[in-house]
Amino acid sequence: MPRPAKPSCVLFDFDGVCADTEKYGLQLDREVYRQFGIEPTEAQMRSLVGTTGLESIPALFREYGMDVSAQEFFARRRDNVSIYRDFPLEVQPGLLPLLADLRSRRIPTGLVSTTAAQSILYALNRLGLMACFDVVVCGDMVRHHKPDPEPYRRAIEALGVGAAEGIAVDDSPTGISSAKGTGLYVLGYAGASIMQDTSQADETIRTFEGLQL
Repeated sequence: MPRPAKPSCVLFDFDGVCADTEKYGLQLDREVYRQFGIEPTEAQMRSLVGTTGLESIPALFREYGMDVSAQEFFARRRDNVSIYRDFPLEVQPGLLPLLADLRSRRIPTGLVSTTAAQSILYALNRLGLMACFDVVVCGDMVRHHKPDPEPYRRAIEALGVGAAEGIAVDDSPTGISSAKGTGLYVLGYAGASIMQDTSQADETIRTFEGLQL
């Protein structure tokens, strides 16, 4: 499947794509693991990235012979909003010129994230990205999260464009599955500090610098 020559839209995930936030999430996770007296490996912790944690967190604790629900875990964890409000955030290299180019060519853009709207709006405001997207779909705005197609489908419907010529940029297997389930051409982004499996994407990119869509 060739990359669309002139996309009907370009939709971006936020965490690990627009900004390298996922490394900070691991810091907050590690604080909680230590409260339970365990030290998961880097690989175990990274396996939770891109998930809601509802199934992956109990599965991780079972590996240590412990019965801990996602609710118990998050009750002890610093609120995720601190990542977007307090931690140092930077736009991924090359993203701003790419967004400006898409805007100049009148190609609609969207942000599709599993993260709650409050956190995403904090981050977009801090990074000066608020006006860069025509539509924003967050985790608390949909009934079904990635890998379900609903988040990307909602963005496409809001833009009033077809999926067949659209492009999504995501860095996680769940996000890639969600976008492909909507019929989008998917760029797997592997330019953040936490690299995930992008093998199911139509192609993988490691930087936005010099990218033309």
